[in-house]
Parts: sequence; structure tokens; C-alpha cells
Amino acid sequence: MTPPDERRTDDMSLTMTAPAIPEARQVVRADGPIAAVASILRRRGMDPGKAALTEDRPDSTDEYQREVYRQAWVNSLRLSGHDDYARFTLAKLHADQFPDHVRTYVDKCVEARARNREQDKLPEDEREIVRPTIQHLILHGSTGTRKTATAAAAGAYAVERGLMTRFVSHSKYLGWLRPDSAPAGLTRTQILERYERCDVLILDDLCEEMDEYATNHVRTLTNNLITARANKGRGTIFTTNLNFDQVEVVLGERLASRIGGRALPLKLVGDDARKPQRW
Repeated sequence: MTPPDERRTDDMSLTMTAPAIPEARQVVRADGPIAAVASILRRRGMDPGKAALTEDRPDSTDEYQREVYRQAWVNSLRLSGHDDYARFTLAKLHADQFPDHVRTYVDKCVEARARNREQDKLPEDEREIVRPTIQHLILHGSTGTRKTATAAAAGAYAVERGLMTRFVSHSKYLGWLRPDSAPAGLTRTQILERYERCDVLILDDLCEEMDEYATNHVRTLTNNLITARANKGRGTIFTTNLNFDQVEVVLGERLASRIGGRALPLKLVGDDARKPQRW
């Protein structure tokens, strides 16, 4: 006998009573979520009817991008303990700090970056990396000759020109790559990516606080950073109290040669600007 809640349709099958739709699967009207998204877009200054158009997005504007770069620049100074250097600009440099040379160097980096962005649109096997004619700017001289201030002014100008620019001292960079030593909750991989991939890097106090001969580990990490940047055509600004021969003793001939390749050395001279009291 066929049960009361079933009906036989043929000799082999039964049609069962349809189960109730679970509450979690009930039909939901789309206008509720869509209205919520539209409201969010309007609060961001966007037209919901043009949400798919990139030119209508505020985060695609040059000014928005420059603000992102400004924040990244200031944050990199803060992480390195150089917050007060954010005040330096090319306009504040003295003639003996080579403001015109610095400006020209950054402008060449801008040109190379623009051409490489066009290359990025091509298939990977068709790309040709464009390197600036001067890839490394080396600010060297004795203590207190305002090398770091000059580099900071270069960084500020690079940000104005639309380049992602970061600042880090050589010793801090190496220290942050030790296990569990990265600042601000960053990982070792994030540290590597931050400083290898920015358009312009200021590597302050090259070889400072190092013995006459750096360990192979230090040489490897430094070489990896400089090589990764050079291979992608990215500019690096170095400050150092050492001359080429002294850097060569610390880092080795091969790495010193790589730093000195396609480089413009600028020697800053003068009395110690810090005016320390002597005893």
C-alpha cells in the first residue's frame, strides 16, 4: 500500500514531499545589499552608476597616489628613527649640497620608471628593463657634512615626482632581517620586498658600525638588495663616510664595483654641522 504522504507514479519511482527550504537559503532580495554598496560608494565620492570605470575612482588619481607615497616615505623615516629629516627639501639645500645634481638624478629615475611601466604592459619575454644613465647616487664625506639631509631632500623630491621612495640605514636593514627582528609587525619577506621594490631607495650610512671585514652573511644580504634593485632599473642613493677603497675592504671588490657602477659620487665637505662640544 502506498503511504499517505507518497504517490506512486510508476513501478520504479516515488515522488516525495518537497522538503522545506532551510532558513539560511531563503531567497533574499538583491536591492538591500545593492543599496548598501551604493551608499558606501557615494560616501567615498563615487558615482555608483560608474563604479566600474577606473577614472571615476578617487584612489586612481595622481594626487591620491602621491599621498600614499608621502605616507610611505614619512613612515620609512620614522621606522629608521629619522622623523626630523622629513623637513628637508631641495629648496633648503645649500649650493655645496649639490641640489641641481640631486634634482637631475631624480628626474632621470622618473624617466626610467615611466619607460619601465610601459614595458610592464608587454608580455614578460618581450620586456626590456630601462636603467637610468646614473643608477646610484653616492653622497660621501666626513661626519656632519649633511649627507643624510641631502639624501632626505632627494627622497622628498622623488615622492613629489611620483616615485615610491623609502629610507633605511644599512645597519637597521640588516638587523631587521634577523629572526623576529622586523619592526611594526612586518615579516622578513615584507622587509625584503619593501626595500627591493621601491622606485628609489636611500641606504643611509653604508658600512657604518661594521668591522673592516663584513661577514659573508652581511655581504650576501647587501649584495642581494643592490642586485635586485639594479636588475630592475631602480635607483639607489647611498650615504657613507667611507671612500671606495674602504667600502671595498668591508664589502669586497665585487660588491663595491657593483655599487660604483653607473654611479655619480658627490663629495660633501665642510665642518661638522652638528657642532659637537669637544673635550
